[in-house]
Amino acid sequence: MADSTDRIRDHYQGSILDEDAMITKIASMLDQMGGPVTAERLATFDQFHVGGLTATAELAKRVGLTANLRVLDAGSGLGGPSRYLAETSGCDVIGIDLAPAYVRISELLAERAGISAKLRYQVGSITALPFEDASFDLVWTQHVVMNIADRDGLYREIRRVLKPGGRFAFYDPYALEDVQPPLHYPVPWAETEETTTLLTQAQTLTSLERAGFRKKTWDDVSELAKSWIKGQQAQLQQAAQPGFALSPGLVVGARMQPMVANFARNIFEGRVQLVMGVFEAI
Repeated sequence: MADSTDRIRDHYQGSILDEDAMITKIASMLDQMGGPVTAERLATFDQFHVGGLTATAELAKRVGLTANLRVLDAGSGLGGPSRYLAETSGCDVIGIDLAPAYVRISELLAERAGISAKLRYQVGSITALPFEDASFDLVWTQHVVMNIADRDGLYREIRRVLKPGGRFAFYDPYALEDVQPPLHYPVPWAETEETTTLLTQAQTLTSLERAGFRKKTWDDVSELAKSWIKGQQAQLQQAAQPGFALSPGLVVGARMQPMVANFARNIFEGRVQLVMGVFEAI
């Protein structure tokens, strides 16, 4: 498991050679931007999944968040979704991520957004969560489960930290059930076919049931994802301009462009499906 954990961490933050320099650079970019640090302004940087902020809002709507819930953002990345949840719902949110650099960036953005009181981050693995049993009302994850080979172990661990009746909300790519054409690589979760960890819907449902979950919703949002990708072209072009230099490529490096391009191609060619799901802990 340690080898897998190291591989995933290095896959995402391997291009960051000097964490302190990266934090300083991002802080300087925020200073140059000026104005309030809002979820919308940073969406092309810290909403690290297909559909960006729109997809995060869509998943939140499906969950039906209320104030004062205790939420775990499992695989919190650069902190965009967790900050959105804290800003819009009043929930107490903890983000956990394997990559120390990502945690530091998330802390910086939360501080600049003025919401650190409702939000904190820590380094850790979502396959061995450093929390007591029944600690959370909601576990939230977007484009993270796709990285984990031991899906049974992951779902058991998520179930362990959820209260009975708590919810597990996720947004991830899945393999097709019947025809499985080969994917174009590299993609964000794998460099090659040998390292991919996608499951089908049937495999996922079986694994979730074994872990103690009951399905509330399972929605194929692939067509929505295509619309999101088309609609984001202008935003992505804006993000490339000198006045808005923040983008995921800043932390992932040059590998980001082919991974994202192949992911989009796989979606448009029907080689993967994108799903939003909400499951209840029983």
